[in-house]
Amino acid sequence: MSDLVNLTYSTVIKGPNAFCLTERDGRLPLAGDHPLGLYRDDCRHLRAHELLVCGRRLRLLVADDGVGTVAVHELTNPDLALRDGSTLAMQTLRVRIERGIDAGGMTETITLHSYAADPVELDVEIVLDADFRPMLEIRDLVERHEREVFRSAEGDTLAFVAIGLDGVPRTTRVSCEGATAHTPGRLLATVALGPGEQRVLEIRYALFEDGAGVDGRPRAANSDRIEAMAQAAAEADEWFAQRLRLEVDEELVDRVLRRSLLDLRVLCSELDGHRYYAAGIPWYATLFGRDAVITALQALPFDPDMAESTLRLLAGRLGSRYDDEHDEEPGKVLHELRPGEIARLGLTPLTSYYGTVDATPLFLCLLCEHADWIGSLRVFRDLRPQVEQALRWMDEYGDLDGDGLLEYRCRSSRGLVNQGWKDSWDGVPDEHGVPLRAPIALVEVQGYAMRAKRRLARLFELDGDVARAEDLRHGAARIAGLIEQFWLEEQGFYAIALDADKRPSRALASNQGHLLWALAVPTERAAAIRDALMGAGSYSGWGVRTLSSSVRSFNPIGYHSGTIWPHDNALFAMGLRKYGFNNAFLCIFDNLIDAATHFPAYRLPELFAGYNRRPYEAPVPYPVACRPQAWSAGALPSTLTAGLGLVPDGLARTLRIRRPSLPRDVSRLALRGLRVADARVDLLFQRVGRDAVALTDVQIDGQLDVVLEIPPGCDPEQAPSLAAIRAMTAQAGRA
Repeated sequence: MSDLVNLTYSTVIKGPNAFCLTERDGRLPLAGDHPLGLYRDDCRHLRAHELLVCGRRLRLLVADDGVGTVAVHELTNPDLALRDGSTLAMQTLRVRIERGIDAGGMTETITLHSYAADPVELDVEIVLDADFRPMLEIRDLVERHEREVFRSAEGDTLAFVAIGLDGVPRTTRVSCEGATAHTPGRLLATVALGPGEQRVLEIRYALFEDGAGVDGRPRAANSDRIEAMAQAAAEADEWFAQRLRLEVDEELVDRVLRRSLLDLRVLCSELDGHRYYAAGIPWYATLFGRDAVITALQALPFDPDMAESTLRLLAGRLGSRYDDEHDEEPGKVLHELRPGEIARLGLTPLTSYYGTVDATPLFLCLLCEHADWIGSLRVFRDLRPQVEQALRWMDEYGDLDGDGLLEYRCRSSRGLVNQGWKDSWDGVPDEHGVPLRAPIALVEVQGYAMRAKRRLARLFELDGDVARAEDLRHGAARIAGLIEQFWLEEQGFYAIALDADKRPSRALASNQGHLLWALAVPTERAAAIRDALMGAGSYSGWGVRTLSSSVRSFNPIGYHSGTIWPHDNALFAMGLRKYGFNNAFLCIFDNLIDAATHFPAYRLPELFAGYNRRPYEAPVPYPVACRPQAWSAGALPSTLTAGLGLVPDGLARTLRIRRPSLPRDVSRLALRGLRVADARVDLLFQRVGRDAVALTDVQIDGQLDVVLEIPPGCDPEQAPSLAAIRAMTAQAGRA
């Protein structure tokens, strides 16, 4: 793999199909095998960018990529030797780099401002290079191939061109008015500045594939131009104004939530005419079925239209054949899609890969949740053929041995050994740290399947198919009984999975927390899950670890073997709320907010290390975590709305609010423009005394009943009792 770069301190900006990942000072190092660069459609179009003034590298003052589409790097100079033999003292220049991504590439402005008492003449040089490597090569997931890069210089324009392995030419063209281009990749400009004067160099990076691109000329200089960051911030404000708005009286919490929503905006991508959330930058800036579905679920109160778009996109790409190499089966939801030359040449099945056991039931869960928010069966009716295909996959293909459980086994010679969300090779161990032998049945996947069937039953019933609804309810009840096979009586928690011999792993892992989100276990068992995952071995003080420190293979910085994943914690926390475990819920919620405040720009990364909160005063970063990452961005907004107790039933034109709660430091929170069915509602929550939270104001525009409920225990959408579970287990055994 490329040389490790600590992505925690990098800057990243993203546009529709491109992103740029740089060092904090804006550099893309010329030397070394790093993953930084300017990418389009999973191909790196620019791997090096170094700005030199009078032959010296500049010093970073501050960088800001907070808006997500624009980055600003403020730099100053070391001592510089000028042409006339004099020395320009350090910190005499202000050098500001602004970058923005658009559909065709990237625009960059470099502003040089002199605070010297005398005129100065500066030699400005930009050193560039391109290699056109696909991301899968950079990650060493496919064999590396050298591409001959042709470099040319004409006037003020540099061009880098390579013919891909697929025979398709790819081009990066860089133009800077007022500069002179030189091969192999240098732009030179002489900048004369009087006292207090400034000059702007405008550079256009145009990215082409097979001749398709945009004009690579730079924009004309405009002395009245709006700074890129200000313009991007205004566009972000407009985006916020069109969606559910949060008003929080605690500034730090407000910044954390705003950062999360901005990251969701940045990760919005488009394919086949439909929007979806790209999984994460830099490694997964493309469509991943599981990630797109979970993030759409998290963001439903904020952007229900994205959920519909995601459903239609994935429905259009359901598996259609039985294909071992791609782990594809009819009705199965896609795992991963990669564009570009690797895909065209079929060098790896990961370019169009279906090796995921959980994306299909989660897809169905999203469909049901979406119907509750929009109050319509329209999408369900439109996608009913695909719904039936997905259900058939669960019953006929996902259940490998006919026992009623969903299992996975990698059939592809180059596919994923593990096919749940912990899909690293060592992500599903037994109590000795040994990876389980396939086929494997993951515990949380059974919960997803149960929830999908139970929730779909109502949609079929409302659509007039009572028989199909009863069949689905029976199927959900059967799964509830089968989940009992995962229960470990002596340990007092659920196994992460059953192996090929149906032997349960006794490793304490976080997966079982998702059973609470799915309302798949009785209240007694839910309390046991809470106690196990909130215990010292699993809970670090920042969040629940993927694997308890009591397990032999525990590693606090192992990808799935002891780290903390915000989305994993959020799903568990949302489940705790459903079962009425409010104190445990608030503990996780508040600690995730605390963690976010310690990361650059208040951004929760894909994951972070599972070290104890003490003696560390800040969460320990995982060096190569994606940031931004979709379901981490969605973790806090979804946990917030769960804490407020929002339970939409748009199909009945009702919004229920159950036991509202607020984060620790928040006393007042308002929601403006919440969409439920065809109505919009404003809600105001305020803390009353130390622990109670009251709904103090409701404004409704449209037909909607808002009902404040204070139930004594678990949700009315109640999980079965333990006695019923045991009866269903016995019935399943007889069957």
